[in-house]
Amino acid sequence: MGLPHRFGRSVVGIALSLIACSGVRPSHVEPYREVRRGPSKATVLDSVGDATVASYPPTGFAALTPSQRALAYHLVAAAWSADSLLTMQSSRFALPAQAAVRAILAKAERLEPRLRERVLACRRYLFLYHGLHDHWTSLKITLPISQSEFERAAQSTGVAVAPELLAAMFDPKVEPMLVDKNPGPGKDPIVESAASHYQGLTSKDFETYREKYELNGRLRKENGKIIEEVYRAGDARTPPGLAASEIRHIISHLRDASAIAPAREKRALERLVTYLETGDNERMREHDIEWLTEAFPIDYAFGFILTYDDVRQRKGSFLAFVSMPDPERNGPLQALAANAAYFEQKLPFAPEHRRDVFRPPAAAAVMALAATAGAGPFGFGGINLPDAQDLKEKYGSKNAIVLSVEDTNRAVMGTRRTTAFAPAEDRAEMDRCAPYLWYALAGFHEITGHGSGKVMPSLADDPAKPLAPHFGAMEEGRADLVADYLTGDPKTVEIGVLPDTGCARVYPAAKTTMLLTNHLQVPHGDVIEEDHQRAAFIELGFLRDKGVISVERRNGDVFFVVKDPDAWRRAVGELLAEYQRIKATGDGAALRALVEKYGLRLDPKLRDEVVARNAALNLPKRIATIPPTLIPIRDGAGRVIDAKAEQTASLDAYIDLIEHANHAQ
Repeated sequence: MGLPHRFGRSVVGIALSLIACSGVRPSHVEPYREVRRGPSKATVLDSVGDATVASYPPTGFAALTPSQRALAYHLVAAAWSADSLLTMQSSRFALPAQAAVRAILAKAERLEPRLRERVLACRRYLFLYHGLHDHWTSLKITLPISQSEFERAAQSTGVAVAPELLAAMFDPKVEPMLVDKNPGPGKDPIVESAASHYQGLTSKDFETYREKYELNGRLRKENGKIIEEVYRAGDARTPPGLAASEIRHIISHLRDASAIAPAREKRALERLVTYLETGDNERMREHDIEWLTEAFPIDYAFGFILTYDDVRQRKGSFLAFVSMPDPERNGPLQALAANAAYFEQKLPFAPEHRRDVFRPPAAAAVMALAATAGAGPFGFGGINLPDAQDLKEKYGSKNAIVLSVEDTNRAVMGTRRTTAFAPAEDRAEMDRCAPYLWYALAGFHEITGHGSGKVMPSLADDPAKPLAPHFGAMEEGRADLVADYLTGDPKTVEIGVLPDTGCARVYPAAKTTMLLTNHLQVPHGDVIEEDHQRAAFIELGFLRDKGVISVERRNGDVFFVVKDPDAWRRAVGELLAEYQRIKATGDGAALRALVEKYGLRLDPKLRDEVVARNAALNLPKRIATIPPTLIPIRDGAGRVIDAKAEQTASLDAYIDLIEHANHAQ
């Protein structure tokens, strides 16, 4: 997921497709075309800190069948009910902070208007960030209300707020980092990280302890004893676990969905329900195998999947995602998937590190109908699941590029950032090719990037374990480099992923400009924590050292210039081959050396310049995308028989909807 939209190892990676790729497509496909969604269709709802919040229309939803629309509603309702799970995992103070704000606003009539608006603004922050930290930078957010104002609001409404919670909300020294992989000499990364996966443990505890529930568990230490807890609802034979009531509510909607889903999707959903009831990860593996073998018209991804918020990269943050296909822009992506075996052989991997057995992966261009917990509202550009290496190699994967995210970004941003940050000689071509370049990057990143390569039989475990805590950065960087390398292959134009050789030629300049503007994602300090960002800065540092990116100052502004696209791709291939060797062999020392050389720190002066130039353009640093609101249509017995979708018109109304789904349980 090395795209500029956050998602985990698997994302720019989840899959939802209308048609599974089951055979070879024609050698030429109509190129990806700009269709339907013009700039006027996205609506800016609000600004929350440095984020612009925008919604998009439910284009194509009315063309679904009534049963598909009803299925979409049930899956979306399950996703709405899942949002608080990520908040719970973010910090032990995140849910209590939301609860305190919710309690104050329940008696909002007691507040003067100005103070009421400050509390509402605080609510928006806590919602967008799922608590007190920015999951993209790991930094603690600064709430738009002072501690004294918050205490006054609490006192006016009779809400008791513990001093410990106030300190967590307003003292920058309390839990300053969501994830702190490099806390400094004498400090423990587990202790210094706010994420609630471990309570009372240190890194030393894991020298001998091995947990049973790696992805969906939480560990706490009491009186010297480690206690493992599991997120599960419980059933007749299994006691309930963490977040049992929240998960039961998700399950109720998933059961409604499975009752009307097509046969194979029904079987997958039934296994997902069993997993959420029991916490048994074997049931999730069974679900994944069933789910990835066929793409569904209304598809989904639910589970404890994203490992970015864990310094050990073992614990999975929950995500919930529902989508519908975008058939008008699907053809080139299907062709890319059908040619995955061809592209694998063109990669600069050692022969023993290439995959030699291929099931054509499912792939689709989609629109998000729901993106909650770890999937939103700072959306992701694509998905590739499942994460487990053995499942990928044996069964393949599902993939999607989420065009609703990119459509909204381009509608809000236009091409002004390209004009400001790209070298003058490349601007016109980059502007012409912009949507195609993003489509190619997302498609190759997911389908051929995450899905490529194999590990050596001598590597006894999934490579994520020996390569932690840097596996996520390597895997996102590897997937991006696959895209960077293969967009120069003639077949990319032949199958319609790029429309012509001009766009293939300008791709290196466009990607390099992205590496410059990527400095906006680390707005403070000089430490890089988030895996996608580390991947980007490793690529930038390596390519600069190879001399294929030159740094030039023109009229006082700095630009990254690519003068020889072919040399740029050769250097990309060199780093890509090394990444694949590291993954295939589990060479943690080599990976650590790359991260320490290029991926830990940035040049704050350059970053400050990029931030200032962007501010002068009055452009958002990032965009939170809000999906449409689905409204059920019921028969006389109360059964959902259809649904309609409306573009979300208010951020506060959307928060109301999500809060009701999470707390009216």
